[in-house]
Amino acid sequence: MSELSTDFGSAWQRFQDADSLRLLESTLEWEWTRGRTDYFAFLIAVSDEAVREYASRMIAQVADIPGVDPYPERYWHLTIKGVGFLAEEPSGEDEVSLADVERLAEAVRPAMESQAPFEVTVGPVNAFAEVVFLETRDDGATGCLNEALLESAPDLQRYAVDGEMFLPHVSIARFSSNEGLPMLKETLARLRETAEPGPTFTVSEASLIRAHLAREAPEFDLVAVYPLRG
Repeated sequence: MSELSTDFGSAWQRFQDADSLRLLESTLEWEWTRGRTDYFAFLIAVSDEAVREYASRMIAQVADIPGVDPYPERYWHLTIKGVGFLAEEPSGEDEVSLADVERLAEAVRPAMESQAPFEVTVGPVNAFAEVVFLETRDDGATGCLNEALLESAPDLQRYAVDGEMFLPHVSIARFSSNEGLPMLKETLARLRETAEPGPTFTVSEASLIRAHLAREAPEFDLVAVYPLRG
């Protein structure tokens, strides 16, 4: 995994300083996955039409750059909290059984549903070593959901990207080669300087999903939905 960033400015600088990317093949085969194919996570789906149109315009600017592999609309989301990989007999902190997930889904419901709806402003574009993404700003509301999950489920693994290191975003493309890295840096820099301000949308629910990892964009199965009631 690339070095972590606590703000979008430092993430951008690290990307501009990078001389290579973390490629699709390594993200599917690296030590983190170890051949496991199903992963559970809490997330916010991006269904707002204005946000989708904005994301599509940003993707159109980078889609033809060698080595850039856009994610389809069905994948666009903000991750709230990773849960773990599915295992019949969990043997590590990052593994869970179906029974574990079923218990977790209900255990966190009061904490999740006690959160109020909130607004998220999307953009501009940015990048980590793994993905091109859209920055998101919400006055810390998604981070509150992350913390609520950690507090309401003490056994839930705390990842390095949780808590103070949490930086919500919408990934819109991943990488298959380093061939277009110089062009990608230049294009994203131009977009950050010239692109129109991104839209704002209201988040009124969150979800727990099961992601089937593959060379294609992961497919999501819905496990639970949490209306944000305040």
